[in-house]
Amino acid sequence: MARDKKRYSVQIDMYIHADNDYMARKKAHEYAEEIDSKHPNARANVIEIGEQPFASLSYRKLDDKSRPVDKEKDEPLPF
Repeated sequence: MARDKKRYSVQIDMYIHADNDYMARKKAHEYAEEIDSKHPNARANVIEIGEQPFASLSYRKLDDKSRPVDKEKDEPLPF
């Protein structure tokens, strides 16, 4: 990276369609990972996830914005 370049913080807002909160969280983190894979210095991060129905002013912020665990990839417990 050249020393003459400045570093900027950018927040990106997008709408995604999902069947439920779990899938919305999963898709949000997949998009962030896709940005990271194409632009390694970008370090995309999910700041907030909320449900906002189309043509509505209502908004429900999800309490849990963490990346959901893929249960298919989980290893079985040792007991």
